[in-house]
Amino acid sequence: MASLTKIMTAIVALEADPLDKKITIAKEAATVGENAMGLTEGEKLTVEELLYGLMLPSGNDAAEALAQGSSIGRKGYVTMMNKKAEDLGLSDTNFTNPSGLEGDGNQYTTAVDLLVMSKYGLANPDFARIVSTYQKDLPYTSDHKAFTLYNETNLLTTYPGVKGIKIGFTWEAGHCLVTYLEYKDKKIIGVLLNSQNRRDEMKQLLDYSLKSLGEIPPAHD
Repeated sequence: MASLTKIMTAIVALEADPLDKKITIAKEAATVGENAMGLTEGEKLTVEELLYGLMLPSGNDAAEALAQGSSIGRKGYVTMMNKKAEDLGLSDTNFTNPSGLEGDGNQYTTAVDLLVMSKYGLANPDFARIVSTYQKDLPYTSDHKAFTLYNETNLLTTYPGVKGIKIGFTWEAGHCLVTYLEYKDKKIIGVLLNSQNRRDEMKQLLDYSLKSLGEIPPAHD
């Protein structure tokens, strides 16, 4: 599932700790590699700030910081991710890390499980607010440098009504995308795994879904 993992990472973060809790960034989080929000060892960020870094630029460093700095620790965090999946009835999902990076065990899911997971997350107003944000500026403080974070989710600014939520990619998983659309009185969650062209395929999926519900799709790029 690649970085679609971070949907559950965010859910657990929101349920494990308050948004204003400060987390000190460990070396292991700052140097995890690949996609990053740009954390430096020793900085202190709130859970909310890290959630923006997790869900907008898909920061693996933010994922590890949230897990390592949580009240339940990294191991407990991954256990909680799997416990939440079990509670939601996601029998075809398993997590081994909070980022979605490969090489850390057998991590997998299905499109149906991702649909349920995403719907659950979007019911949380803080989750919905964060994933629908296109740009977030975190100003310099005595605890950390300034960050400007952009949401990489396809169609967020080009398809009217799209409100997040997450892209993902690894060579094993391919290009993945979960998208939430609110258009008129219709609410649609689209899921693509191992897509050949996730942006165009998601537009086709959303158009088809709206038409099947008797709605004319909006003009979009």
